[in-house]
Amino acid sequence: MGGPSQPPHHEPERTYEVEWTTISYRTIAFYVSLALVLFAFILYLIAPHYFGQKIKAALNAISSGLVSSGEADTSTSKRDAHFVNVDGSVRVKKGQSQQWIRADYNTSLEKGDFIQTGSDGVARIIFADGTNYVLKPDSLIVVEESREDPVTKATRVAVQVTSGAVDLSTGKFEVRGSMSQVSFENAVASLSEESRAVVRNDPKQNVHELTMDQGGAEVTRGNTSIRLGQYEQATFSSKEPGLIRQKVIAPPSLQEPQNMALTVSKDPKTTVVKFAWAPVPGAVAYHLQISPSGMFSNLAAERKVAGRTSAQVTGLDEGTYYWIVSSVDSHGVESQPSMPNRFNLVQQAEAGHKAFLEITRTILHGRVVEVVGRTEPGSTVIINNEQVFSIAPDGTFRHFTSPLPKTGENQITITAQNSRGDTNTIRKNIVIE
Repeated sequence: MGGPSQPPHHEPERTYEVEWTTISYRTIAFYVSLALVLFAFILYLIAPHYFGQKIKAALNAISSGLVSSGEADTSTSKRDAHFVNVDGSVRVKKGQSQQWIRADYNTSLEKGDFIQTGSDGVARIIFADGTNYVLKPDSLIVVEESREDPVTKATRVAVQVTSGAVDLSTGKFEVRGSMSQVSFENAVASLSEESRAVVRNDPKQNVHELTMDQGGAEVTRGNTSIRLGQYEQATFSSKEPGLIRQKVIAPPSLQEPQNMALTVSKDPKTTVVKFAWAPVPGAVAYHLQISPSGMFSNLAAERKVAGRTSAQVTGLDEGTYYWIVSSVDSHGVESQPSMPNRFNLVQQAEAGHKAFLEITRTILHGRVVEVVGRTEPGSTVIINNEQVFSIAPDGTFRHFTSPLPKTGENQITITAQNSRGDTNTIRKNIVIE
């Protein structure tokens, strides 16, 4: 028979050990932050200037967020100004910088910024309240104030004309308490709404004057204050106290060619263009200037006419022109120039053709409209009687209009004219709340 049965064999039980390390969220956050800091440091080494600008922008955004959420308090809010025309040599020195940079349409202007034009430079600056400054060649100004009261919405604009000549105009003050000031040497002028004036300040020649073309201004120097009206001038010598007020001769009203006139000719170069203006009491001569630039940074023709109120000019090339006239009195003193008229001199083209014009977007900045569009390369674009100077070689353009006149519906007119003389006009309705 078989042998005795063997007891069942039991294998030893297998055991498993699991080990782990606990990592807290704080530890994870620490290592992530360390990686970000290391990455940022490497970026800074590669491009320190770019990275510094990004940090500044981020801090400004955080600061703005705190202000808007009520976690920080401020008595005023900043309102930047910007360039709408730049021609020739124009540069800017930011308030916290020691370096001068070239001005362009993307340069925002804040309190403490310096703006300087060279001998061939002209610039037009618009503030958010509608105040315009046109800097003539060899001028230097400083933005002293550009802000809006967050409670009352009253605006405050102040500019110092350190040297040179500046044309300025104020818009309509929408809120009581708004103000626009310009200082030159040690005098300060507070301008009324919808006023136009010219400031000349030349410390080397001891020339300090402000001339009103429209509206009024209160000029103060030391303990002396005077009120100026249209065609009045305040002058002073730095060596003597007080202010001198005097009347100045008025500029003439322009008659022909009328504003926005169009002259079509088979040969523009030989076309005789007649310019005419109304006589001014006390004027013995007139000074006519014609320029392809609305800021008269360069002249296409110039005439000094005695005893007549008209002149004929030939030799103008096809294009868009602006013209102004100043009066000259018996002492040889010249008035401020008239408001410019614009006219087009084009070569006759075949009928039935339209210039290419496309408006890609319009952006409202208060009462100022930013117009972005495209046209044919080499074309001329006019928006609300203002020539667009910033047209790229591919025909794209961007332009900031002058402040629109009223609350509610406004219309802007955009006209393009190509090198063949073909035109195209687009009208846009803009609503201001």
